[in-house]
Amino acid sequence: MVKGEPVTEHYHRGVVAHLIGYPLALPLDLELQGPGEGETPACARMVERACRDYSRFFDALSGDSLYLEAPFINRCLEQGKDVIAVLKGEHRLLLQDAEGLFRTMAPGVWQEPDRIVKWWDADGFPAEGIPRPVRILHTEETVKRRERKAGKWVETIQTQTWWWGTTIPQSRLPTRALWEIGHAHWDVEDDLFNDLVNHWNLDHCFTHDPTAIVNFILTLFIAFVLLQAFHQRNLKPQRRVRFTLIAIAQELHLGLTEAGFRAPWLLAAGERSP
Repeated sequence: MVKGEPVTEHYHRGVVAHLIGYPLALPLDLELQGPGEGETPACARMVERACRDYSRFFDALSGDSLYLEAPFINRCLEQGKDVIAVLKGEHRLLLQDAEGLFRTMAPGVWQEPDRIVKWWDADGFPAEGIPRPVRILHTEETVKRRERKAGKWVETIQTQTWWWGTTIPQSRLPTRALWEIGHAHWDVEDDLFNDLVNHWNLDHCFTHDPTAIVNFILTLFIAFVLLQAFHQRNLKPQRRVRFTLIAIAQELHLGLTEAGFRAPWLLAAGERSP
């Protein structure tokens, strides 16, 4: 609504392949969604390309609940890749089967620095249209959080429940590793999209030509990865303490845009920047 009047907005939508579990945020590829197209068909096209170009980089694909569906999983299995996805209410039959079994099982427990994790993990759940039985992991996590309220630090206790389904059996992936991968899926929001939208103008559309949109974003990905690599792998630890990734980006930008500019830490004693 603008001044009380409804306004029609238009968006370009797409999916991104992003490696998780690395200190660098590493986007690999992008696929735009066609008119009226959902995420999973576009992602399936991107997966085929990623398996061709980056097959040795990853063994499985992790996604939200949209991706726990037979057509997408089967295309991944055909490419030799497994799938890990969030399990939600739309997967009613799988959830009912798992809840019935887990009620008869004593949970396992482990301790994390900020939480206690109770877990149930089992193989062998049949899923319609998927040739391989599905494994389901369920956790109940008691999380300690320290928040500032009314000028005081207050410790609160929260309980979170999580469900994941995967084509990877227990014999190939331990429970704790599956749990870590399931939570690391959100790195694409925290480490990639959040930074690129807030500091790199990812949400600004410079053109509406589909090919140009893809080229702009892929160029942005390359610049983002190169800057991270420079910051983490090239700068001495003493420099990284003083300069954030964004600060380094600003200094590089100044070096490109202002003739004769020299970064303050490179100036000799008594020398002034022009």
